[in-house]
Amino acid sequence: MNPASLTIGQIALEHYLPAKRSRRRTNTVDGYESSIRLHVLPRWAGATIAAIDPDEVQAWVDDMAKECGPGGAWKAYKCLRQIVRWALAKWRMRVWDPTQHVEKPRVPAYRPETLTHRRLKKLIRGMVGCEVEATVILSASLGLRPGESYALKWEQVNWRTGLVPIRATLQTTSDGTREWPTKTAKGERDLYLPPWALDRLHQIWVGRGRPKGRVIGELTPAQASYRVRRWIKTHKLPKITMQNFRHTFATLAADLVPINDLAGMLGHSDIGTCYRYYIALTRAKVLRAQRKLSRRILGKTCDDMYRGIQLTPAPVELPMAA
Repeated sequence: MNPASLTIGQIALEHYLPAKRSRRRTNTVDGYESSIRLHVLPRWAGATIAAIDPDEVQAWVDDMAKECGPGGAWKAYKCLRQIVRWALAKWRMRVWDPTQHVEKPRVPAYRPETLTHRRLKKLIRGMVGCEVEATVILSASLGLRPGESYALKWEQVNWRTGLVPIRATLQTTSDGTREWPTKTAKGERDLYLPPWALDRLHQIWVGRGRPKGRVIGELTPAQASYRVRRWIKTHKLPKITMQNFRHTFATLAADLVPINDLAGMLGHSDIGTCYRYYIALTRAKVLRAQRKLSRRILGKTCDDMYRGIQLTPAPVELPMAA
């Protein structure tokens, strides 16, 4: 086999994806494969690495950003880049990497749909009686990733201290529904339920006969998510997805908790992710900062600032004659 003669399609389907499936989580590789089949192969399947022109790669990314958005375009580009660089390293190919120096499309600021604390409280109260109420309580009070909340078992909850150890995530992938390790090493963490959540979860657990196993029972992640959406729609509650329970928790907590502590609670591998997604500059924050700054340095009012100075109107500059 001459690696230089292999096309992107051959490398991706016959070599790259099988190699990744032997080392990576199934749901991760499923995401790679989806983007490769939808966007990479239609354009580059028949091209060898040496035949790809860097300018064509940039044009491809720019055009795709108009069709599927900057995020989708950049994900597809990164898949192409992974395939090319994996092949270059695998077979020690002495070929120019055509994916270098491609400029990323401008990505708009990420603004997840979140609830205010009042609307979140209304939602939690309105979930009483729902089949998956316990999962909603866990997600809303601990800021869990959806898969983490689906994987939790009743016996993991310490009813005395409120300790909930997060050790796994439940995902449905091409090989079925199964538990995986948490998304990152920092994802393995110990969290504590607030008193209201611990008490209500204990009531649900006792009311169901003290069951064992997953809190969602025999439901799959998709079925649990659907039941949340259906209950919210039927009872006209504030709309939110399972993912955005986490975003709501983080957005509300960002005003109260140091960013490094919040990143640890969310299971982020670095605080940059937490800052990028959850630290929002709101009107209340700006006004509060301005008040503190004024009182410390400039003075609270105009009279404070200009005390002892005779203020006169600024001179008006007349337009010059033609």
